[in-house]
Amino acid sequence: MASTNLKMLNKTSNNIYSDECYTPKEAIIPLLKYLKKDLIYYDSTSGISFNLVDCLNQHDFFCKKSDNLDFLIDDIPKDIDVIITNPPYSKKDKFIKRCYELKKPFALLLPVSSLQGQRRGKMFNDNGIEILVLNKRIDFTGKGSPHFGVAWFCKDILTKKLLFS
Repeated sequence: MASTNLKMLNKTSNNIYSDECYTPKEAIIPLLKYLKKDLIYYDSTSGISFNLVDCLNQHDFFCKKSDNLDFLIDDIPKDIDVIITNPPYSKKDKFIKRCYELKKPFALLLPVSSLQGQRRGKMFNDNGIEILVLNKRIDFTGKGSPHFGVAWFCKDILTKKLLFS
């Protein structure tokens, strides 16, 4: 029991172990109705898993993969309209900050608990945020019993500031 709790803690904590959560299709589908098909999307963390890119492209959106660039420091491709990604949770603050700096619409799949935090709260207040709360927990591991909820944290994508899918 203790080792199971430790594994769950590692997956949801602010450390490198929490970064291995690949995006299942069921987490992406609720966002699709808010996306525009004539834009170019960019998954800035698709170096290992292409789930998000594949799902968008299969639904007639155009999504580019990252080609292993370091999103936090490298320039993104010039033709990108929207950043859409499931960033490493240990770097969520840096990803949110970078998205605001780029001044592009974005959608970041993050734990619901990301609503809390002094730095994030200030960024959200200063720049605006839209939240699409997923009404069920997403199973990132395929083992059932997800232990944390996620939401899409967006800028200039949703029709309201707070939506539930």
